[in-house]
Amino acid sequence: MKIAVTGATGFVGRHLVEAMLAAGHEVIAIRHSKPLEDGEETSDRLETRQGSVHERESLVRAFKGADAIAHLVGIIVETKTKKFDKTVVGGTKNAIAAAKEVGVRHFVYLSAMGTTPEATTDYHRTKYEAEQMVQASGLTWNIWRPSMIHGAGDGFVTMLRSMISKAPIVPIIGDGRYKLQPVLVDDVVDVMTRGLSNRKTHGEILEIGGPEKLEYREILDIIMNVTGKRRPTMPVPVGLARLGAAVAETVLTPAPVTRDQIHMLVSGNTGDNGPLQEKMEYRPVSFEAGLRRYVR
Repeated sequence: MKIAVTGATGFVGRHLVEAMLAAGHEVIAIRHSKPLEDGEETSDRLETRQGSVHERESLVRAFKGADAIAHLVGIIVETKTKKFDKTVVGGTKNAIAAAKEVGVRHFVYLSAMGTTPEATTDYHRTKYEAEQMVQASGLTWNIWRPSMIHGAGDGFVTMLRSMISKAPIVPIIGDGRYKLQPVLVDDVVDVMTRGLSNRKTHGEILEIGGPEKLEYREILDIIMNVTGKRRPTMPVPVGLARLGAAVAETVLTPAPVTRDQIHMLVSGNTGDNGPLQEKMEYRPVSFEAGLRRYVR
C-alpha cells in the first residue's frame, strides 16, 4: 500500500514513516516547506513531496498515486501563521477534499484523547470538528485518539526533562494529582500502521493510551529516577499559573504556555484501552520502560 503522510517531518510523523516503511509499505512524506534535501536518507519506497494543508491544490498534487492518507498535521498552540480553525479544521477539510479528488480510498486521522462534543478548549474543539468531517467524508477511515505521546524528540517529556535538569526547584501546577496516561510513540505508530489492514478498526474511533494512569507528580518522579537527577518540587496555585499564562499570551506569539494548556493538564487525560484491545493485540510498554529506550 502507498500511504501519503501529512506532517511527516513532525514528531509522530517521523516515527510513523519509519514504521510504515518497516512494514513494507510505500510512503509519500509530505513536507510543508520543501522537498527532500541533498544528502537526506531516502529509499525506493520513500518519496517526499511538498504540500500544505492550507492549500488544497498542493495536497492534490502531493496525494496523487496514494492508496491512503495519514493526516497528522495539528497544533498545540497558535502562532502567527497557524491557527486552530485554519490549520486543524480547515486543513482537515482540504486534506479530505484532495484525497477524494485523486481517488484515495482510506483516510487516517490522528486526533487526541479527551476530544468530545463538550470540549472547552480550542485544541479539543477543533479536533472534534475535524473528526466529524472525517466521519462524513464517505471514505473508509480510522480515527485514533492517543493520550500524551512521548519518545525521542517529543515536546512534553523533553520539556520536563529540561526543567528537571536546569531548574533548582521544579514547579508543580496545583496538587499534581491529576492523571495522565503517557504512551510511547512506538506503540502509537505501530497501532496506526497495523490498523491500515485491520478491518475491525475501520470506521472506529479508538483511544491509544499507555498501560498506566499516572499522577503528574508520579511522572516527574519517574523521570528523575531514570535521569538520575533529583530536584525538590514546589506547588504553584492553578490561578497564579493561569494569570502568568494570560500575561504571556498577550506578549508572546506563540506563548510558552497558554491557559488552555494549563486547563488540559490539570483536567487530566486518561482513557480506555479496552476497545482497542478488542480489535487487535495491544501491549503498550510502561512509561519508565519507554523512557529508558531513549533517555541517555
